[in-house]
Amino acid sequence: MQEIKVIIGASYGDEGKGLATDYFGAKAAAQTACHSAEKTAVSRVPLLSAAEHPSSGIINVLTNGGPQRGHTVELKNGRRHVFKHFGSAAFRGAASYFDRQFMINPIEFMREYDELAAEGTAPAAYMHPDCRFTTPWDMIANQVLQEKRGLHSSCGFGIWETVLRYQRGWGIPFHSFANMSREDRITYLRRIRDIYYAKRIREIQEIGENENEAAAGTSTFAGLAAEESANAQMTLKEIAGLPDYFFSEDLLFHFDEDCESMRILCPMLAETFLKRFQTILFENAQGLLLDGNSRDQEAFTTPSTTGIGRVFQTVENVFENADVEVCYVTRSYLTRHGDGTMEHEIAPAELKKQLPGVCADLTNVENCFQGRLRYGKMDTDLLTARILSDFAHCEGAARNRFRPSLMVTHLNEYACIDTDLAADHLGTLYLSDGRTADHVTACRIRA
Repeated sequence: MQEIKVIIGASYGDEGKGLATDYFGAKAAAQTACHSAEKTAVSRVPLLSAAEHPSSGIINVLTNGGPQRGHTVELKNGRRHVFKHFGSAAFRGAASYFDRQFMINPIEFMREYDELAAEGTAPAAYMHPDCRFTTPWDMIANQVLQEKRGLHSSCGFGIWETVLRYQRGWGIPFHSFANMSREDRITYLRRIRDIYYAKRIREIQEIGENENEAAAGTSTFAGLAAEESANAQMTLKEIAGLPDYFFSEDLLFHFDEDCESMRILCPMLAETFLKRFQTILFENAQGLLLDGNSRDQEAFTTPSTTGIGRVFQTVENVFENADVEVCYVTRSYLTRHGDGTMEHEIAPAELKKQLPGVCADLTNVENCFQGRLRYGKMDTDLLTARILSDFAHCEGAARNRFRPSLMVTHLNEYACIDTDLAADHLGTLYLSDGRTADHVTACRIRA
């Protein structure tokens, strides 16, 4: 029977999803040797080519958002990495798979691939052919917009801009782009830069301080003609805040090279490919309170489904008779990186008094896009209610068995949380009092 774990943040993100994924990856890796003989004997799936052969029996699926995620993994030997474009179980030999809802970023993919390769870990990676992809101009426009609005509601990775560009008809699946000739790819990228963004940047400059840019109409972008870009470069160079390298040909060619490298390193395969693996770890990004389907505080959410909804559809469509554990992860207290409302927020002056053991966060450092990390007290009743509301999407399961669990992290910093109350509803409870998978204890298990 295939084993599936779904790791979901239970609040505003930054709860410990990297730790949880690494923990489940470590357990799966320890079991791989025991199952290897059986898998070899009974496998009926055609063998993959050498370029596509998985490195282990574990696949780590990145399900939503893009590389704006920052999932930290620390090992007991001191090695530490913040995973963005790769799954957090990579140190356990897991391959990474970018699902169709994940927005790939070739620049970030190659940056992290080179970093991991230099450290001795170069994970195998695969992607769904229909993945959307982020360009450097999406990222630049995102950063210009954040400065214009004066808000801390973005990581600066161009996620919202990528979504908006595709909604306006200026995006194609990565497989369609990657299969073009190099000349056609360059032409396509120039059109995005010189035509679409010639208008989008001007639109950003006209956005009022209280205006939501997502409400802008799409019709004005659908019929943009090439001749409209004739004076685009001259006009845009006069806009304050637009970097000089926006029109750099070196940037364009470098991005195309990253796209080509990603095409070679990351085979494009449909989701049925996941059936080849014994253990599948679906690693969501952000948290339930940042779900893009919520109309509340829309400007401060993420444009993706952060709960079980999309993953449930994939699991039910691809797998059958699998054991699916949906593990919701929370700190013992609340955090939020960025603007927007926050439950039971603690004023900075009161932080040491109300959360005396909380340490400085090494991953979520203050930055110009998200501002400082904010803190709050955890309301276990609200936590349980939103977890159960999300897990309710699994009630219609017909092909697989779903069960919920809860992992509470950072208990070494703050332990005053009623874990039993939440576990009474969820049944399975994991507790972590440190930074590595070795600090996680499965203290209560419901079969």
